[in-house]
Formats: sequence, C-alpha cells, structure tokens
Amino acid sequence: MNVLTKALIATVLLASCGKTETGAETGAPVDPGLEPCEKAPGTGCTWAGTGLAGFNGDGLTLTESMLYFPFDVEFSDYGPATVVDWNNHKIRQVKTDGTFETVMGTDFLGDGDPEMLDMTEAGAPGTTVNLNHPTEVIYWPDGVGLVASWHTHKLRSFDTDADHTTRVVLGFGVGFMPGDDEAPADEVQMNQPSHVEFLPNGDVVICDMRNLKLRVWTTRDTVYTLAGTGDKGYSGDGGPAIDAVFSFPKSENPEPGGALAVGPDGRLYIADTENSMIRVIDLETGIVDRFAGSPTAEAGFAEGDRLTSAMFNFPRDIEFTKDGSTMLVADDKNHRIRAIDMATGAVSTIIGTGNLGYNGENVDALSADLNRPFGVAVDQDDNIYVSDTHNHRIRVFYR
Repeated sequence: MNVLTKALIATVLLASCGKTETGAETGAPVDPGLEPCEKAPGTGCTWAGTGLAGFNGDGLTLTESMLYFPFDVEFSDYGPATVVDWNNHKIRQVKTDGTFETVMGTDFLGDGDPEMLDMTEAGAPGTTVNLNHPTEVIYWPDGVGLVASWHTHKLRSFDTDADHTTRVVLGFGVGFMPGDDEAPADEVQMNQPSHVEFLPNGDVVICDMRNLKLRVWTTRDTVYTLAGTGDKGYSGDGGPAIDAVFSFPKSENPEPGGALAVGPDGRLYIADTENSMIRVIDLETGIVDRFAGSPTAEAGFAEGDRLTSAMFNFPRDIEFTKDGSTMLVADDKNHRIRAIDMATGAVSTIIGTGNLGYNGENVDALSADLNRPFGVAVDQDDNIYVSDTHNHRIRVFYR
C-alpha cells in the first residue's frame, strides 16, 4: 500500500441512522438514532440526510433533512455547498446557518414554471420551476449556477438574487439535429444531458448522454461536438475523439452516466460508464485514449499498481483532489470509492467494503458499507464526500 493510499484512507466512514426505507412520504419523521460525529482523521460521519427517502422541508439542519437518492454535492470557490437532490427534483444550497435552502425545484415533477418564464430573458423564481431528475450543478466565477436538467434535456442557470432567478440557457427540444454542430445555442437539441464541466478556456463541455456525444457550448454561444459518433459501443482509442464510440446509458429509461472532470494536466477525463472504464481526451490534439479499466470494456473489480489491469463496475462520477494528485472514482456497482494515483497509476479502494448496505457511524473507511454511491466530491480541505445514494445520505470522510 503506497503512502498516498494510506493518507487517503485517513478518511472514514460516516453514515447515519439505521433505516434505509425508500418511498417515505413528505413530512415523514427524521430518524433520531444518529450518533455523534467524531470528526477525527480516519473517521467519518453523515453530513446530510436521515437515511429515510423523502422531503421534509427546508430550514432544518443537514442531518435532520431527508434526501431522496442524492446524486452529488458541489463544493465551489464561487457558490455555497450545493446538493443535487435527484429524486426530490431539487437543487439545495447549504446556508451559512447550516440548513438547507431549495434554490431550484418544486414539490412537483415537470419542466419549467407554469407560465414558462424560465424560457425568457426575464426568467422565473427558482422555486417555481419544476425539474425532472437534475444531475449536476457547477458555478461560474460570478456565482451564477448551471444545472444539468437531465430528464428535460436542458441546461438551466440560476442567479445569486433572492429569488434565484432561473432561465433555460441551452436545450430547446429533445433530439439531435444534423447541423447541430456549430449551431447557435438557441437552436440546439439534446437528449438527457447528464454532466457539465468547465474547460480551461471557459467553454462548457456537456455529456449529451443519450446522444452518446460530448458537446461544447462555447463562450461565443455556439455548440459543437467534441467527441462521439452517436453510436453505442467501444472503439476509437488512439484516434480523433470525434470518431470515438462511447457506451453511456441509453436504454428506454436509463440511469445517468458519463461524468466529466478536467485534470491537473488540462486533459478531459470521462467516466465511460457502461464500458466500465475511464477515458481521456487531450484537448490540444483532440486524441482520445483509455486511461483506466479493462481493455475489453469488461465490468468487474480489480486493482493494483497498473491502470490497465484495474477493473470498475459502472463508474458513475470522477473528481480530483485539490492538489490534483489523485483521481477519485465513484465505482457505483462495486459499492466503493476508488483512488487513482496520477503519478504512479496505482488503483486502490479508499472507501467501502464492496458490500451493499449501511453499517453505522464512525466506521473505518475500508469497513464502511455503501449502497450504490452515485457521486464523490472534495471540499477545500480535501475531505471526501460520498453521495451514498441508495442509503439517502451524503457521508463525509475526514482527512
């Protein structure tokens, strides 16, 4: 076990109350059994959620607040910590008093506000805008948020004003039209855009998931395809990214996949989810390659000193530590968080036993049971946050 792996394991489990029922009704009571958090290096705690699925309002502390399949949490230099509460169809910010505030979304599933004001320049208050399974939020330097409105095939922004004024900024119908490359933004169609990321030049790259393409929304307000033919499968490594074939989820009712992250080397890394691998695009040359995972796109579990011998099972999210030395992978169906040492290529588990479940608070990271972690994030101190999605919790593992 290398030094980096040992340091990262000085993280730990957090968790929450013992119940993990799904389908709890709005207003269901919180579980009173949450143990005190030790907050010691190598230990962890529930950061948000009760373990019960549902929504019991804003204004509660994070561990009193119910979540419903939390997808991810965003820590940004430009906005508050923000949770994508996937099955509650809400974007929720953490206020300075340690409580949640919904900034986008209602108690109803849908696509926009009743008067469709979010389709106009004036916009609509964020809490009047219906969502349908949002999957990501990121922040521009001016504090404006950008949301992947996944099931409604749009990107929405929200302002920093009291109403969190929301607008549709990209996506006007489901699909992909010939000629969308280099199309004006107000003519672009998408099909379940799952993830967004800022490129080094300020453009936004989008995983247009069911179109099986990576597309770029430029600062010139046009959109072009960066990678992907639109076919589903695995091919193209060593060649132009535009000719690559990916395997993002594309069934009739797929789960989200295809996370994106720009590494410290300026390259774009992609969770090629159903190929069970991480791929990388050199943004200067446009060449795509396999970075980690089975060369035959086989799902499984293996780790060691070589990227090429590692195996993953539905890698759902990727994130870099603040110093860029380590890539973290939410290895969803292995119920683990994996670490890739960017200097040596060693792959190791840093959180999770591989067993599906929940086994309590203040448990050692490698003794922690997880239940399909969809997301992984780090705060400014490199503490690791796991969206323990099917446990309806976000768990923090302290450095």
